[in-house]
Amino acid sequence: MLLAIDIGGTKLAAALVDHGVIVARRQVPMAADAAGFAAALDALVDGWPAPAQVSVATTGYIDGGKVYPVNRAIISFWNGFPLEPLLRQRFDCPVALFNDAQAAAWGEYCARRDRGEAGHPANLLFITLSTGVGGGLVLDHRLRAGPHGLAGHVGHAPARLASADGVALCGCGRLGCLEMLASGTALARQASAIFRRPLDSAALFALAATEPQAAAILDNAALAVAEAIAGLHMSVDLDAVVIGGSVGLAAGMLARIGTALAGLPLPCPPPLSTAWLGADAGLLGAAACPA
Repeated sequence: MLLAIDIGGTKLAAALVDHGVIVARRQVPMAADAAGFAAALDALVDGWPAPAQVSVATTGYIDGGKVYPVNRAIISFWNGFPLEPLLRQRFDCPVALFNDAQAAAWGEYCARRDRGEAGHPANLLFITLSTGVGGGLVLDHRLRAGPHGLAGHVGHAPARLASADGVALCGCGRLGCLEMLASGTALARQASAIFRRPLDSAALFALAATEPQAAAILDNAALAVAEAIAGLHMSVDLDAVVIGGSVGLAAGMLARIGTALAGLPLPCPPPLSTAWLGADAGLLGAAACPA
């Protein structure tokens, strides 16, 4: 039995996976510090059998068994956190670490391959729009992580558009990243500034049905995502783009991105789809990734 763990900015999920099928799954909020993280992990696996392997999909990038954030504002204790040693000590079995969006990209690629999709894509981009914005690339049927684990981090590529509230400085230290426009955190920030009351991204989507300003925030975010897709498409020639994450899977977001992409002068635009594996793309992708 394999234990898959998905670590995001706001949630911590774990699943027992048997031959690619989730047989048990639990989820709790992400902890605020290292001690809380260890306790939450213990609670997630309480009563489960000892795994033969642990495969982890985590926000950030991995170097030498430690995990580092790109946006340091998402998880405060994540800069150099010794994730692999902690998990090896806790579970006493092999541990494999992957970026969460890269793992999800592989999971979505495998889902299309294993379901016999005709001409399943050799070159696939996965974009997760969630607490942050992440990405993963499968090129020539191979998952690409890069020598520093950064491949596909589209959320920290520059966007040419301005946010609705004028905020440009990203938690990564750079100006004008896609994450500042299209993440759930960014949508909530912009909505709260424009409507002068606390709003989260779900409330923004609800408002967009009747409020043109709310719809404009979402349309601007969708255009920024479409611009990022176009830039990567012109660099690597994509067969498919998959959109996931809580914001990406929200009603209407894929259509907004599709409309924006169709309006760009882009040769042979790649087809868009939502994540077939839904919120479990990272868990199942980590379980399927080659260790």
